Amino acid sequence: MDFSEQQSPIYEAKNKRHLLIRIIENILSLAFTIVLWLFIIITLYNKLYVNTNASLLHTLTIMTLVVIASILLIILWQFYNWLRFHRKKRRKDFPQQTLAEVGRLYGISAENMERLQQIRNVAVVEFRNHRYYYCIAGESPIEIGMLRKQ
Repeated sequence: MDFSEQQSPIYEAKNKRHLLIRIIENILSLAFTIVLWLFIIITLYNKLYVNTNASLLHTLTIMTLVVIASILLIILWQFYNWLRFHRKKRRKDFPQQTLAEVGRLYGISAENMERLQQIRNVAVVEFRNHRYYYCIAGESPIEIGMLRKQ
């Protein structure tokens, strides 16, 4: 059996539903979204421009001041953290790992790791015979030992 002929292990539920049902769902969700947005826009317009009073303007002023104060507080907190921590080297650099070490983590030999590193196109991960493989076009697949089912 060829790699391209094999069925994907991923179950696509949306493709199992009837096309007409999917179209109706999309149209209804789009219409419902448009109606909600129109309701929000009309309500805000009426509350802000048509039915304005002193109380509403006072509330909007307070809300604007709270937003500005929150933004200033976040900026001050960021500046404080920068002053306190910018000179400290608290993050450790990880040592460079060889391909053999990385391959051992994934259960792949050093030669196969070199093959994977040298390819310029995509290596597709496929599940076949209860095992995962890196599949490269025109080459033999590479088993990913770390993902092997126990």
